[in-house]
Amino acid sequence: MKVNTSIVKIIGCIILFSTQPILAQEEEERIDVASHRHKLGIYTGYSWIPEGRDPETNKKEFIVAPSFGIAYEYWFTKRWAIGTYNNIEIINIEVEKSDNVFIERENVLVISLGLAYQVVPKLSVSIGGGIESDENETLGVVRIGSEFIVLEHRDWELSVALDYLHKEIYDVGGVGFVLSKKF
Repeated sequence: MKVNTSIVKIIGCIILFSTQPILAQEEEERIDVASHRHKLGIYTGYSWIPEGRDPETNKKEFIVAPSFGIAYEYWFTKRWAIGTYNNIEIINIEVEKSDNVFIERENVLVISLGLAYQVVPKLSVSIGGGIESDENETLGVVRIGSEFIVLEHRDWELSVALDYLHKEIYDVGGVGFVLSKKF
C-alpha cells in the first residue's frame, strides 16, 4: 500500500492550523513561578514504515516496529512549550535512497527539538525537526505530533501520542503511550 506523502502532509498541516484559536488581541497567560513548568515523559509504542524493504529478500513491506523514547518539555506559558522528543525504533530494514540505491536502517535513534502548543486542556500538538542516526547514515527529520491526556493523577499523566516523521528518504507514522511527570 503506497501512501501519498503530499496528501498526508497537507492533511497534517490543515489539522494543525485549523485547531489554532484566533485570539490575536488576547494576551498569553503566564505560568506562575510556583507551578509545574517541566514535564518529563517516557514513551512506548509502534512505528509504521510503509516504504520499508526486508534486507534479506529485498521485498517491499509495510513494517510495524516497536519504538521507545523519552521526552522533556519546558512550558514557558500556559499554552506554549519547547521540548525535545527522542526515541529508538527497533528495526532492520532497507529503504530506497534513489533509483535502485538502497540504504540499511538498523535500530535508529531519532533526536528532535520542537514547539508544543496546548490546543485545549488535554490536547497538545507539536512540530519540530532533528536527526535520525544509525551506524549507516544520518538523515534530517521533520516531526509533527499530538498528545492526548487520558489519565491524570496529581503530577502524573498518561497520554496517547500520535506522531508523523518526514525523513529525507522515507516517512514514519507512530502511535503509543506516554507516562509523564510534571515538576
